[in-house]
Amino acid sequence: MKRKQRTSAAATAATEVDADEPSQALLPLDDYSGDVCAALTARYGRSASAQHRHLLATAAAIGSILADDGHSLTAESYLPAVVSALRAAGPSDPAAASALASLLVILIPHISSLPPASASESASSLADFLASPDASKLPTGTVRSVVKSLGHLALLLEAAADCGAVAAPLEALLAASVDQRAKVRRCAQESVEKLFAYLERSGCGKKASSAAVDLFEKHISSVRSLAKLDADASEAKETEAVHMLGAMAVLVPHLSKKARNTVFSGARRLLSARFSPLTRHVLRLMEALLKHLKVENVESELENFISLLLAYLPYDEKKPDDTIIAALQLMRSCLAKLAGHSKLWTKALPSAFEAVSGYLILDRKCSEDIAKLLIECIYSHVDQSILLTNESQPDAGDSSDGAAVKSICLSINKRLKKCPAPPLPDNVLKIVLALFLKLGECSYIFMKDILLTLSRLGTKIHKEPHLKKVEECIGAAIVAMGPDKIHSLLPISFDEDWFTCSNTWLVPILNKYVYGASLQHFLEYIVPLAKSLRDASSRAKKPRKCKELQAWSDQLWNLLPAFCRYPSDVYQNFGSLSKLLVEMLKCDRCLYKSACKGLQQLIDGTRRLTSSDQDVEIPAEISALFTSLEANNLSCVSLQRCSKKDARKSMKVLASHSVDLLCTFADEFLDSSEKRAHLKDALRSLAQLSGSANICNLFLSLVKRFGLEDTPLEPENLECQTNEVDGKEEESSDATAEINNKRSLLMELISTLAEAANEDALDLFFGFIKSSLLNNIKSCDSRALFALSIILKEHHGYSLTQLDEIMMLLHGIKPDSNNAVLEGQLVCYKYLLVHMIKVNEESTSKKAFLILNELILALKSKKENRRIAYDVLLAISTSLRSSESNNGDSDLQRLFTMVMGYLSSPSPHIVSGAIAALSLLIYNDANFCMEVPNLIPSVLVLLQNKAIEIIKASLGFVKVLVTSLHPEKLLSLQADIMTGILPWSSFTKHHFKGKVVLILEILIRKCGFDAVNLVTPEKYKEFVRDVEEGREGNHNPADGAEPEANDPEHPTPKRRKWGDSNAEPGQEETPKKEFFVKGDRKPHFGGARNHNDKASGGKGDRTHFRPKSNAQSGNSQNYRGSKSQGRDTRPRNGVFKRTPNRGTRQSAHSPRFKKARTAAT
Repeated sequence: MKRKQRTSAAATAATEVDADEPSQALLPLDDYSGDVCAALTARYGRSASAQHRHLLATAAAIGSILADDGHSLTAESYLPAVVSALRAAGPSDPAAASALASLLVILIPHISSLPPASASESASSLADFLASPDASKLPTGTVRSVVKSLGHLALLLEAAADCGAVAAPLEALLAASVDQRAKVRRCAQESVEKLFAYLERSGCGKKASSAAVDLFEKHISSVRSLAKLDADASEAKETEAVHMLGAMAVLVPHLSKKARNTVFSGARRLLSARFSPLTRHVLRLMEALLKHLKVENVESELENFISLLLAYLPYDEKKPDDTIIAALQLMRSCLAKLAGHSKLWTKALPSAFEAVSGYLILDRKCSEDIAKLLIECIYSHVDQSILLTNESQPDAGDSSDGAAVKSICLSINKRLKKCPAPPLPDNVLKIVLALFLKLGECSYIFMKDILLTLSRLGTKIHKEPHLKKVEECIGAAIVAMGPDKIHSLLPISFDEDWFTCSNTWLVPILNKYVYGASLQHFLEYIVPLAKSLRDASSRAKKPRKCKELQAWSDQLWNLLPAFCRYPSDVYQNFGSLSKLLVEMLKCDRCLYKSACKGLQQLIDGTRRLTSSDQDVEIPAEISALFTSLEANNLSCVSLQRCSKKDARKSMKVLASHSVDLLCTFADEFLDSSEKRAHLKDALRSLAQLSGSANICNLFLSLVKRFGLEDTPLEPENLECQTNEVDGKEEESSDATAEINNKRSLLMELISTLAEAANEDALDLFFGFIKSSLLNNIKSCDSRALFALSIILKEHHGYSLTQLDEIMMLLHGIKPDSNNAVLEGQLVCYKYLLVHMIKVNEESTSKKAFLILNELILALKSKKENRRIAYDVLLAISTSLRSSESNNGDSDLQRLFTMVMGYLSSPSPHIVSGAIAALSLLIYNDANFCMEVPNLIPSVLVLLQNKAIEIIKASLGFVKVLVTSLHPEKLLSLQADIMTGILPWSSFTKHHFKGKVVLILEILIRKCGFDAVNLVTPEKYKEFVRDVEEGREGNHNPADGAEPEANDPEHPTPKRRKWGDSNAEPGQEETPKKEFFVKGDRKPHFGGARNHNDKASGGKGDRTHFRPKSNAQSGNSQNYRGSKSQGRDTRPRNGVFKRTPNRGTRQSAHSPRFKKARTAAT
């Protein structure tokens, strides 16, 4: 019953109307010469509200009295009169008090200063009014207005001169800040906060703090005596104490040092091990105090407070989750305060882990927050360097730090063992992961048991998401301890008697997480084990067991790349490793893959360790392995110990062995086609180590070994030889085929070594490539061009110095039907064109146009060649856009301009190819086309051309344009687009009409019909309206609408003959494969869905689908859409025309191959 009464009272208070604050806007007193009454009348005179009328009447009455007494009607004159009237009215006349309080709160902001006596008198009067017992009977709005007014008045008092004048207002405001009414309380707390800041500036901060402490102690003492009171009184006192704690939390920044210490001591005693209504507010107050307390003053108090927090942390269903999190946050803040002053964390943190471990296994949001806080505490207080100093000592875990870490690990391990069944709690695993990475090598001392527990529980987990988190923890142990210590705890051992191998599940985890390991451990532990498994597989009698042993052996050999990731002992053990690499390389099985990958990883990783970026790149690489932990820049101790001096020493050792390894790997590259693809990366890394001189020697020795000494290896002038390229034929003897095969192998080797070559080696390579291309050795052309493209890609300076010879060499190649040769040729052109555009020299511009000409011709060739040319053109655009220089846009714009130059060509074939290139470029980067001057107008004007090939390409360009651009940018272009495309809406040949319809549909969808119709010429408005109706499903204007035969400006074009003057040889459009659907008279095209099908009402347009009965009726229309068939047809003008029906069925063949019979024929 009492709870219902309190709820009812709260609802009543919430629904009270703030009748005393009709407006928060300042009155325009300047417009009325400071006359308050006139300003109020102007604002509220037309209001019918009783509140406003009472306010105006009160102002007028007081104004009349002031005028009779000869005072001005300013806000300063009104103030004493209003305050006096308010005190006189009191709670006996609530309506008058409400109006006077409203008038007072309106007047106060207009008063910037008052005489000290007047201000003190008014403030004291208002303070007395609030302190009177009858004030609690007034409405909430009235009291809040008085509180707000008193807060303003208190700021006008001369506190610096007379601190006593502020005492009464401060006491009244502090009392109001714990009022039961929320609006009054909030307003009072805001006023008190401003007043405390003002008093602090005025030198009265200590007195103000003393007043706040008095209030605090008053309520604290009342809370302590709650046991002597009945339930209702106890609840009221608790509520007042809650409000007091909230008020003190606001005032903490402005309290004096002594006051903060006093409040801290008093609030600390309010916290107990059980939850109470005060707990949440005490924690909030203590959090605010900790931000401003100095540890020297409250060190002992902090230690006691941490003990209280630890007592509150243990799991209890009655404790709200947010209070547990707040208490843990406070403990973290206290420990951070004590850092450097006390080793209290060594006692507090283990106790906290033990206390909150019950929350970590719960499926709640608080569990995740608690885990994050514990991880933060681990990162803040556990110091690996201190633990490492005692690592070699047997009692390393007995120091205070070690004992704390040991206790934490015991708590975590205990919690893991108590898990009834998988999956393991995610939050516990996160803490384990953080502990491994933070402790590093010390985790071998403190976390052995946790690792063994994880390994035991991990074997019971079979679901991938849960297993992955356990593997991450074990992977963190590998990064922290190193594989050698992991193997001492979890050995991978082989039992030769039973042919079983233990802990093989660990191998994939090692493969992923080994970083900074020792090569010696691999050579002395992994290699003998792998060899024993391989030998045992040959002795096994059962094929299944033999296969199993062989698989285990291969998994161990495949660990080599992992152990080559930043190893710590390269210069000590690479000599032994190089012998093993050669042994693995020559093995018949797939061990060469691991050898190649491991060598490449070793060289590249050691080079990275010598760079200046290794402190950022390598930790980021390790951090990326642990997705469940939000941590950056993780590292392992072995990598931290590896200095750049050691890395440079390792690079010297690698370089000393690189020449021999390069020769060995090159021999395997040439002898084994199976290994060739895997050897390339390793050869490339070895070549960079060996140097260009050794590369030259190796290449010359291979040329001599293959008997190719007669091949010219120096660049020669090509001018006298270009006429012979087409005339030579390849010999077909077996010896020649073998020689050409060897030449191809050397070409492939060149493409691998070219990146590390200097100018001398490049001359050798280019001479060899040139001789092969000049001799027209067809079987070598594709590999020779690929090798040349690598040279052009990696050495743009060399390619520009040899530009003339390279251009003549490429121009003399005739790809014929070999797509690989064409692709190699175009890729070479790509790199040359990119280099020339970036250089932007006049001497290379002509050659750049020659290259572009070849690309455009390829765009107009057969389908497979077009695909290659499209890919090359896109790659050129991407390279120019992603240029490292700041002029990437200007380079790309230069490419657009060069392509646009071909629009003025007299050949329709070239012009249509250039338009196709532009269509591709704008599709790849639609917004950029708006930045190229005259690009779009230059293509739109070509719609006036008569060449069908150009019209097709231009309409395709417009379709790509309207598809790619945003509607905002299309609005400025749609007038020009409509002018260009609409004249072709009457031509059904070559699908022109269908393309126009499709473009219009896209425009209408993007810009809206009204915008499109606005720029449509009057002549075509009906056609555009039909397109819009077709979009709504009425009919399709591209399907059967008659062309405008009487249009003298654009007569219907006739079918172009084979020998048409506008046609280029070999450029007749290849007919598309057609098929017919049963019940439909129209052909359907195979392959991908065509936009023209949709535009012409075909199968792809569901809105224009006609039922079978309509498709078979006599009124069905033919494929061209130019005339209707059947006995009675009705055109748009509504007049029927009689056409004789021959009684013959329309031909089922496409009109492309056979003309349908009509009445005209």
